[in-house]
Amino acid sequence: MGNLFLREKEKWLTWSLWGLVGAALTLYIAMSTKTPYLVAFSAMSILVLLTWWMQRSKRFDFGRAFKVCLYVVMLSVLPAFILVIMPSGDLNRFDLIFQVISFVSLSLLACSLCSLIARRPKQYY
Repeated sequence: MGNLFLREKEKWLTWSLWGLVGAALTLYIAMSTKTPYLVAFSAMSILVLLTWWMQRSKRFDFGRAFKVCLYVVMLSVLPAFILVIMPSGDLNRFDLIFQVISFVSLSLLACSLCSLIARRPKQYY
């Protein structure tokens, strides 16, 4: 029956560890390739693994899963974006703004889709 009247506390240490693993992966890929779309792809791969884990545990509603997914994706891509993508001299301001807007919209879409997948099934009483 699950915890019908009990709200679970967030385990921010767990989500931060997921984000640090994602940050290490994306920073490694960003340092070796220096292409923004591979950085986004590696961050989304961490999101897919997190979604699979959340779907297997069946303890997340949509809002909680969305919050966790967005936190992990932003934590995993931020170091690679700040240390590799922004300092590269081949991007002008318009390209940088376009990449930030496109990545934010892509991550919001991916987080909402992954949250729909990861949410627990409806329970009938």
